[in-house]
Amino acid sequence: MVLVYLSAPIIKESARKDDFCTKVVAILEDLGLAVFAPQFLGPASPEEIYRRDVHNVRMSDFVIAEVSNPSLGVGMEIMLAIDLVKPVLMFFHGEVESLSKMVRGADGKVLIEYNTLDDVEKILRTHNLENLIVQKCPVCEAQVAEALEDGLKCLGCGSGSHQVKV
Repeated sequence: MVLVYLSAPIIKESARKDDFCTKVVAILEDLGLAVFAPQFLGPASPEEIYRRDVHNVRMSDFVIAEVSNPSLGVGMEIMLAIDLVKPVLMFFHGEVESLSKMVRGADGKVLIEYNTLDDVEKILRTHNLENLIVQKCPVCEAQVAEALEDGLKCLGCGSGSHQVKV
């Protein structure tokens, strides 16, 4: 079974994206994917949280991160996923220019802008999330593709020009 790690701000109340997280968990579970969402777990010591979350990023097949607001924890989870060459789907609400340049320049990710939670659902249901790989798109800045029977399709622009046979 595919395991998805859901990363979003937790500590700062004004930065939390609980509606986003609840919606993403419901969609992914409906698609038959397992989700690790630390946002909905109870209190634990910093050491327990670190070990638990690092372990679950390592075990995941890909990461979905809500990056609209800066979060040190989300940044650490993203960097670990990048280091492990795991695809990272970075969702943001607002203008891409307002995102950190580290986030915009990161490897192994696709930036996905959304205005509503319906946009998020449409995006998640449109792609074959069970077959994501890190692969730079020759057309856009995205570095996540879905493996299809006849090649690869970019999650960023939808280009099939990768044409790498799998």
